Amino acid sequence: MRYRSFRNLPNFLSFFRLVLSPLMLFVPSPHLPGFFLLLALSDALDGFLARRLRAQTELGKVLDPLADKVMLLCGMFICVYRFEAMSEWLLYLSLLRDFSLVLGAGLITLRRGAVPSARALGKAYTFFLSLFVALCLWGFSVGELQWLALLLLSISWMDYALTALKVFRSQTSSLLLP
Repeated sequence: MRYRSFRNLPNFLSFFRLVLSPLMLFVPSPHLPGFFLLLALSDALDGFLARRLRAQTELGKVLDPLADKVMLLCGMFICVYRFEAMSEWLLYLSLLRDFSLVLGAGLITLRRGAVPSARALGKAYTFFLSLFVALCLWGFSVGELQWLALLLLSISWMDYALTALKVFRSQTSSLLLP
């Protein structure tokens, strides 16, 4: 059964994005927008195919968001350190948010035995950040958009934190019941 999840097309696309995203760091600047666009399109395609083909898997629930995080953090790293077009604080806050989400999802998975699904606000943040990074890579000024990114980052982070607290509270209270 696990072998079949790797043969699943949406999972393959997520794995493809996960493996190729760090290569962005070595792509020459003129080719970066196209490379990033290819990765971002693979993200949209894997989600569409997973729903359309009813091919959602537990592996896909892990691979897709992990690949998104690697793709976006690599893109942000380039925007900050190669192009100096984005503030470092946004990269570091995104890294901290993503680290806490991965840690929280891991704990929830251990407790419930199932991988938690992505939240709508998290998907909105990922979509906005993809556009944000793409604009930066295409040479557009993204200075003012950083505040909107910070707002979406904060709201989605709080949403995940509140959801995790509810899960842990319900698990703890069910353990206390006779």
